[in-house]
Amino acid sequence: MKKNSLLFLLLGLWCSTESFSQVKEEEKSSGAALATNPLAYVTKLQFQPNFTFLDNGGKQFAIFNRIIRPSKSLGLPFIKSKNPDKFYTIYRLEAPIISKTVTDQASNFNATGTDDFILLDAIALKRNWGIAGVGGGVLIPLGSPNTLSFGKWCAGPTGVVIYNKVPKLQLVMLVQQFFSFAGNSDRPDQNFMYFQPQVTKLFPNGYFIQTFPIMKFDWENDKFTIPVNLMFGKAFAKDRSMFLGPQYVVNGPAGIKDSWAIMFNINTMFQ
Repeated sequence: MKKNSLLFLLLGLWCSTESFSQVKEEEKSSGAALATNPLAYVTKLQFQPNFTFLDNGGKQFAIFNRIIRPSKSLGLPFIKSKNPDKFYTIYRLEAPIISKTVTDQASNFNATGTDDFILLDAIALKRNWGIAGVGGGVLIPLGSPNTLSFGKWCAGPTGVVIYNKVPKLQLVMLVQQFFSFAGNSDRPDQNFMYFQPQVTKLFPNGYFIQTFPIMKFDWENDKFTIPVNLMFGKAFAKDRSMFLGPQYVVNGPAGIKDSWAIMFNINTMFQ
């Protein structure tokens, strides 16, 4: 009788362990899907340090700090969504910190400080194939010293499309257009677009690989910056993840083209 009781006890403990492991794996997979979805209805706090080796021999260290906050309102806090499961708003604030050493001779371009802040506001609409988002963005010229800032207030439309009908695969396209409308009259006008395609492949136990090159099309000066990158990431829980990977710039202005970077991202989420 004692042997049977011990056997049942061990069997129960084994089943509990297996069930707990399965739950943990499901949480990690869910965490990876939420972390890589730019329109997920979850609050995110991200720290992304990038170390870049410039083609002209210079170096740049940048930390991109982001706060991403969903809201049941539609664009404005006092306009409530009647169906927040289908309509909601995503607010994203990006506040970079940059330290740049171009060359020893060009000391005027060497600087450490804050870059311009970017605030995005997109209304998300869930569809049977994924999510569509549309809204606007504002670039706030808070860069200091001046060499790290456009010196211009900029604004423009933002569009996001997410396709996730293929299991464990997520396709994203993000477009942001900015036009300068105010600011320092001595600084040049701005007219540029950020285009970011993103492909994410999810694997069991929270692992994922991802590419999300942020391309910049400077219409004012006919200069185009096109990088390629590949990130390897993992969700350690339903609310924590990180990724690491290289990036190489295949086309861009002098000094930026042929540069490469190491990108690292820490993502924490709150529901």
